[in-house]
Amino acid sequence: MDGTTDRTNWQSGMRRAGHALAGNRRAALALAIAAFAWVLYARTLTADFVWDARAKVLGSNFIHNPANLPDVLTGRVLTRDVLDNNRPGNLLSLMIDAALWGKNPVGYHATNVTLHAAICAMLFLLLVRLLNGSEGAAALAALVFAAHPLNCEPVSEVSYREDLLVLASILVALFAAMEFMRKPGGGRNFLLGAVCCVALLFGVSAKENGVAGPVVLAAYWLLWRRKEAQRPWGLLMAFAVLAVGGFLLARFTLRPAHSIIFTEPARRLGRNLGETLFIQTRIWAMEFTQIIAPHSLCADYGPYLLRTMTLGMASVIVALVMAGQLFLAWRGRVFALGAVVFWAGLLPVANLVPLYRPMADRFLYVPMAGVAMIVAQGLAISGKWRPAACGIAGLWICWAAILTFQREAVWHNSLTLWQATAAENPYSNTAQNNLGWALLKADRNPEAAAAFRSALRLVLQKDADSWAGLALATDAAGFHAEADTDYRRAIGLDARYAHPGELVRALVTEPADAAKLEVLARRVHAPFSLHRTPPPSNQ
Repeated sequence: MDGTTDRTNWQSGMRRAGHALAGNRRAALALAIAAFAWVLYARTLTADFVWDARAKVLGSNFIHNPANLPDVLTGRVLTRDVLDNNRPGNLLSLMIDAALWGKNPVGYHATNVTLHAAICAMLFLLLVRLLNGSEGAAALAALVFAAHPLNCEPVSEVSYREDLLVLASILVALFAAMEFMRKPGGGRNFLLGAVCCVALLFGVSAKENGVAGPVVLAAYWLLWRRKEAQRPWGLLMAFAVLAVGGFLLARFTLRPAHSIIFTEPARRLGRNLGETLFIQTRIWAMEFTQIIAPHSLCADYGPYLLRTMTLGMASVIVALVMAGQLFLAWRGRVFALGAVVFWAGLLPVANLVPLYRPMADRFLYVPMAGVAMIVAQGLAISGKWRPAACGIAGLWICWAAILTFQREAVWHNSLTLWQATAAENPYSNTAQNNLGWALLKADRNPEAAAAFRSALRLVLQKDADSWAGLALATDAAGFHAEADTDYRRAIGLDARYAHPGELVRALVTEPADAAKLEVLARRVHAPFSLHRTPPPSNQ
């Protein structure tokens, strides 16, 4: 009896030691993956604010005023005329940064990089559990996600962390769901369920594609836990749907009575749903090819970048991807969950609801987690081909890391961003106009004037902001009469340019630029311009 007891204790002790060793190894691998992601993006700490971040952090004082915190926490901000008023979760994260760093971009970038690194580590730990301990496959898949150049946009641009917050929330909810009902205890399971629901609520409050959260939760239950007691799981998913659905209902029904920021609604891609789907198919096809072989990455996509993607070619690519995912989903549960994460993250940004930007790299941040799941199970079941598959994955990670490192330079400041965007998509009036303003700030006035003229050609001379920028560039070059004419055209297209302070309040123009525009506005409204000879007197 004593020998049997000793042997049982010995075996139990060995199992505990083995579990502890495995846990330590996994923790070390998770930290190593997080460190890789952090080091890869470390150069963004020297970057400036660009694009929307300039308006949110520099142009508006909302996130810098602690008195606005109650409105963010209670959701009252949904009714306020504030940039990102419909994404209080993202505003909350920016307010925390503002309290710590003011308007210094270093801290904001550090938050983005740290959040991305933490997501990579969580994704690895999640994959290890889903694959029943296949650490090598999980690590390589997490590194594929960490290094992919498509993720550069949401990591490098401070205000686009909303996509990072969505994925982080979904991963936290999955970890809570994995422990839900594993052990008896009503209090413990209630707490886990609450964590799951709160995480999903926060995710959808950060960005609308957080609607993917309850779908992913339901897929996890169906694939791994459907044979357990259904009542607790039914309640958990019901509360998750209520939390996410309740926020979305408020988000789409509550809005400011009048807005000076959102003056134009987002427009549908095509004239009708059918045309929209045709265009969306081409967008998907390009995105799918970029996932496998990143190319032509751009801060502002448009028809020019889709010119070589015919509808027939796009339809074949999309059909092959769907068929491949269905086949893999039949082969394994992680394959299936990856496909669900991919499409649940992709459909909310698929222009079925009109979007201001029909296509963007940041839209693929959540779907890329689904790609990582598919890669992980593929490596785990590759059998005798596994060494070759792991070698190919390793080489791809090295190549992707180089591309990401290079891509970070594009997001370094407004000038580098819009120079690269205009070069990649010469038909983007957004790129040409923003490039003009960036060149103005660099005192490169002739180049700025050329950029503004390019922007105006693309919009048939109907853009007030480009006319205003061109007026500043020509005025700095000494062509004052021409500058006045250009600025009158800006006012004719948008009366707010007669009072540049209104442009600052609407987050159209930065205060420093508005001060220069004020000089032109006063001059064109004067009885005669200051640089001209006054008319002769009758006396």
